[in-house]
Amino acid sequence: MDVKIAGLTIFKKKGEAGSPSSEMNLVEGLGVEGDFHQGGEKQITLLSVETRNWIQAQQKKGLCFARFSENILIDGLPLDEIKPGDGIFVGNAVLRISPQTKPCFDECPLFSGGTPCRLSGRAIFAMVEQSGTIHIGDAVDLKAV
Repeated sequence: MDVKIAGLTIFKKKGEAGSPSSEMNLVEGLGVEGDFHQGGEKQITLLSVETRNWIQAQQKKGLCFARFSENILIDGLPLDEIKPGDGIFVGNAVLRISPQTKPCFDECPLFSGGTPCRLSGRAIFAMVEQSGTIHIGDAVDLKAV
């Protein structure tokens, strides 16, 4: 299966809805140009189309469903194969998978009810290792360390 960029979103201010974009500039060591999440190990949030579809199909809503959003939505992302340190290559940009993951919260109705949430372990954070511009439809190449 081809792995491709399906969506791009820039979050200019915390707590505000993101702005969809057809392209995104990634800045080495910082993250998405113009995004408030710059720096650290959570520069960019990646999510698979499969996980986004699962969230939208749930009758019982998790605590993070309304407040979690991804910068890069990827179609065909093999979540079971990705581990910290792996590289994601898109055009001339290189991302490195962060060891940071999305935790579950005790107050979440899914977590407290014993329902597994696909955001935990499937919402992936990455750091920009090499700057570049990416576009919706770009092919994504994954390389294990």
